[in-house]
Amino acid sequence: MTTRSKLLTSLAFSAGVLTAIAAMPAAHAERDATGAELVTNGPQFNPGDRSGAGSAQHNVRDSQRYEGMVQTNRSFRASRMHKECGPISDRQLRADCIASFGRSEGSSVPRGGNRD
Repeated sequence: MTTRSKLLTSLAFSAGVLTAIAAMPAAHAERDATGAELVTNGPQFNPGDRSGAGSAQHNVRDSQRYEGMVQTNRSFRASRMHKECGPISDRQLRADCIASFGRSEGSSVPRGGNRD
């Protein structure tokens, strides 16, 4: 094999490798509250994912159930506040998150309600 054909073969192989690398899905890295790195390939489809009008109605029902549980079940509300607001390290943002459980519009507890 001549030097020229070796060079062309090497270039063709390199181009193929670079094309294969470029075609791979990008992985996204995040850090969780403990600092551990989580690497994902982005959104994934699950069999339970739905689309269409039925899905919208189902989402509304789920939201109403969630709101009802937060309003009426102290233990559930405390658990959700801990899960949603606990990891927030900024004091003001955390206070805003906790306060959001006491707002009446689009929130979990009517104004003046018990936020135990």
